[in-house]
Amino acid sequence: MFSSPLFVFASALATFWAAVFHLLLGKNLIDLVLYWFIGLMGFAVGQAMAEVFRLHWLLVGQIHVLEGTLSCWLAMFVARWLKL
Repeated sequence: MFSSPLFVFASALATFWAAVFHLLLGKNLIDLVLYWFIGLMGFAVGQAMAEVFRLHWLLVGQIHVLEGTLSCWLAMFVARWLKL
């Protein structure tokens, strides 16, 4: 499962968004690790919610890019707001 193209692409996309978020708003290396973890979890939640609600706005294969990206960014903003 962890070597499937679906998992690899979704992880790469979440990692990219976490890196961009850190470049814009991060302060130190610990923030990068935190945003990476939160970004992965947020992207996974967006994927799951898109499947549950049957949203198919922007799909690349089985990956819900729009929903995953939005939930990834939302999770990272909440983590920054809560100063985790």
